[in-house]
Amino acid sequence: MSITITIVTTANRTRRFTQSDPARVSEILDSLKRCTQLFSNRSLIVVSDDSTEIFCPAAITRIEIETDTDLTPYLPPGRNTNIRALGLGETPPPIILDSQTLSIPADFFFEGGDALNAWIAGPRPADAMERTMRITRLFEQPVVFYQPITPGIGLMNPAVMTRSTFGAALTEAPTAAWHVKNA
Repeated sequence: MSITITIVTTANRTRRFTQSDPARVSEILDSLKRCTQLFSNRSLIVVSDDSTEIFCPAAITRIEIETDTDLTPYLPPGRNTNIRALGLGETPPPIILDSQTLSIPADFFFEGGDALNAWIAGPRPADAMERTMRITRLFEQPVVFYQPITPGIGLMNPAVMTRSTFGAALTEAPTAAWHVKNA
């Protein structure tokens, strides 16, 4: 069992770490049980063979944990993983936005210039109020889960997300939404 961890910061710096010791991997994966608190912690400390790096979680845009291990036992129940990162040059699926299904492109932009191109696909909530709440509360969540290009899990920090773009106009936009034409 091994993992690769990629941490991207608001300084638009990317650090990658690996671990293959089963006991250490288990410790790291166990910490995912508290991942909803990850970006509000005081620090994230990463110790390697020859150095120690201390990250300010509030300055991390996203973290990807790459592994073939099933992460279900380590992640909070009820998490929504209908966001999937798109690979460079990947042909996206067709756009679907009907009463039952949502399948649209989405781009997430972060402080410092980091961006994540993704695809959102899954059942569309039947209740218009639920659909509106998902959009209006995006930045209030402690973490947004996504499926990275490789097997594993991705964690976005909504507190440093500056903008999200969805590739379809909402049919039930919140009442305070500004309706415009692109210039």
